[in-house]
Amino acid sequence: MADEEKKEDAPKEGASAGKGGDDGPSFGLVTWLILGGIILAGATGGFALSMLLAGGGQSAAVEADVAAVEETDPVKDFESMLAEQGGKSWQYDLESVVANLDEPGVTRYLRATITLKLSDEMDPEQGMLFMDEKALELRDWLTTYIAGLSLERIRGSRNQIRIKKEIRDHYNEILFPETKPFVVGIFFKDFAVQ
Repeated sequence: MADEEKKEDAPKEGASAGKGGDDGPSFGLVTWLILGGIILAGATGGFALSMLLAGGGQSAAVEADVAAVEETDPVKDFESMLAEQGGKSWQYDLESVVANLDEPGVTRYLRATITLKLSDEMDPEQGMLFMDEKALELRDWLTTYIAGLSLERIRGSRNQIRIKKEIRDHYNEILFPETKPFVVGIFFKDFAVQ
């Protein structure tokens, strides 16, 4: 019986020894947490210190830029910028064009209204008269061009940029075949597929 009591006491001693073993890992976990907190605090402090030191050098440069901007008159700067560009470009609006797209089996059409941006080298008054004379030809070409497009060829910004370039280039060929191009840009006021 004494042996049986020793056997029952043995597991209790082992269990208390096991609890001592549990204190080891929990002590290690606390140590890791404290170490992690110290590393995090050090990294945060280092980052804050670097930002503080870097900010001190930049603030002097920023203050100098602000002082330089305050000294200049924004109206004069804008006027001088326009003078450097030479002059003002002008615009010509074409009437809307509607054409069926080249889509087999489905009736889809595109309604487009465009504005031409013309070079400042062309006199706006004489240019308007010239453009009015050529407007019918420009609209006709645009209708034919749109009728040759498929839905896939007009989707997305990339395709619209390509279409603007093709229209601009062809309008320059129609309007100014033997001179330098005066159509410098195309703007879509309306570009709707239905």
